[in-house]
Amino acid sequence: MSDAPLFQVITSLVTGGAERVVLNLLLHHDRTRYQPICVCLGNPKGTHYERLVQEHQIPLHFLGKGDKADYGVYKKLDALFRRYRPQVVHTHLLGLNYAYPLMIKHRTPVRVYTVHSLAGKDMGVRVGQITRTLAFRYRIGKVVPVAIAEEVRHTIEQTYGYKNAPLIPNGIPTEEYAPNPERRTRWRAEHGIEPEALVITHVGRFVALKNHALLVNAFRRLKASMPLYLVLVGGGELENEVRQQVQALGLTERVKMLGIRADIPDILNASDIFVLCSRVEGNPMSVQEAMASGLPVVGTRVGGIPELVEEGKSGLIVPSDDEPALADAIQSLIDQPELRLQMGQQALRRAQEQFDIRHTVRAYEALYERIRDGKRAF
Repeated sequence: MSDAPLFQVITSLVTGGAERVVLNLLLHHDRTRYQPICVCLGNPKGTHYERLVQEHQIPLHFLGKGDKADYGVYKKLDALFRRYRPQVVHTHLLGLNYAYPLMIKHRTPVRVYTVHSLAGKDMGVRVGQITRTLAFRYRIGKVVPVAIAEEVRHTIEQTYGYKNAPLIPNGIPTEEYAPNPERRTRWRAEHGIEPEALVITHVGRFVALKNHALLVNAFRRLKASMPLYLVLVGGGELENEVRQQVQALGLTERVKMLGIRADIPDILNASDIFVLCSRVEGNPMSVQEAMASGLPVVGTRVGGIPELVEEGKSGLIVPSDDEPALADAIQSLIDQPELRLQMGQQALRRAQEQFDIRHTVRAYEALYERIRDGKRAF
């Protein structure tokens, strides 16, 4: 393919995991082979993801979708298909619902859908269920589902009977997160955190599946000889509820809720331990980013987390929804600074060797080529 139009179709470019995947792909596609074009079903949100796409002179289209299904969005997307005649259409989240019939109508050569969560969670309702059942159970339309973790691949087979879906883990620009002592010192000074303090950080949306309440309760149990902080980064429907929990527990001075931020690399550089205590995950890039920052990770045994974090080497894995186990794991890293440093160094090496976005982009582009050339029947 030479300068082939390539659609990345997603619901929006709010700050989230799937959206970060799309952003990374857009910024790192081989421009000598592909012309990346981003299509968002919704309206502009004014996010720094949108700004980055525009700064890189990548066409960015918004189709104005609201909360409900909208035939007008389908017509606008159809017009974009006719305008660009994409050779590759790579869909994410609700993007598949609208692009699916159009990929068939316009005979798009390469049709790909990334499954960003466990297949049962990803399926959605009504139109989403019908679309995915037709596409993956009955193989109508030749759309190839891509798993982001082995556990996700297993659920694709379990849910749709689709065996051996391609597995392409998410990736990040690891150099953006590399440890930098000057950046660490500066960010801490700007946010009133003592140089000797120990900072535990969580990055993720405030939704039930991320289980912030469990983390706050576990944090209350922790003890340290130095100042100890919990930093929560993100926004979402449960943000105020967690804020009230923090206040009720008397932790306001020790828990910093930063909202949605564009300076995640700086925040991670200023941190000492990363925690992700989700109930459900796919292949969380927040863990990859933390590891690329040289942080040991305490994560739950769900989704792709155990595939990222080597238990006892680059972090600690605990059962989901187990507050004492979570608190004990974090406490062990507080109490053992040498272990914390050793695990952080191992996490950094693993991230640089395996999680770089260039590996992910190359894998997707190789998949596009194989589909186009018919070298493998998926």
